[in-house]
Amino acid sequence: MPDPVTTPDPSQKRAAPMCMVLLGGAPGIGKSAVARECLGLAAAGARLTQWVDVDALWAHQPWEVSDRTTAMVQANLRAVIANADAAGMELVLVTWVFQDARMQDLVRSLAPTGLATVSVQLHAEPATWRRRFEADPGRPELGDFYRRRYDEAQRTPSDHVLHTDGKTARAVAVELAALLPD
Repeated sequence: MPDPVTTPDPSQKRAAPMCMVLLGGAPGIGKSAVARECLGLAAAGARLTQWVDVDALWAHQPWEVSDRTTAMVQANLRAVIANADAAGMELVLVTWVFQDARMQDLVRSLAPTGLATVSVQLHAEPATWRRRFEADPGRPELGDFYRRRYDEAQRTPSDHVLHTDGKTARAVAVELAALLPD
């Protein structure tokens, strides 16, 4: 196994410039499941793919949102995107709720200048979303906070909207892959 701190060999060119996909949607809509399927599709192909879940960057205790923790999350995300680019990745997939366009703009601002970015929001009808949310035993009770996040995410403008009702995560990942430049 290669040493993870080794500098990438610049002679190893990627097939295409890196693209960043901002994959958003309501909490529990299936972003992580779709991202895992995207990695599965990448394993069978030639597109080098890195997935980063912004919520995972917020996994610290005691949990707080402060200037200090916000700066840490932003620095970590900036580093992941830059390191993926330096390593020759062709796709960096960023998942987050993205309940408004400002959050997409924030992530874009952390990426190298000129990086091609595609925003995609996953949508589902309220009953489908509720079933998915409540089926996850690790989720808290569905309350007003999450209902508002669902409504906000459904309204967030994006380059593409993928409707997920009646579809498997794999089928949505295939649709997502078809949206990406070759």
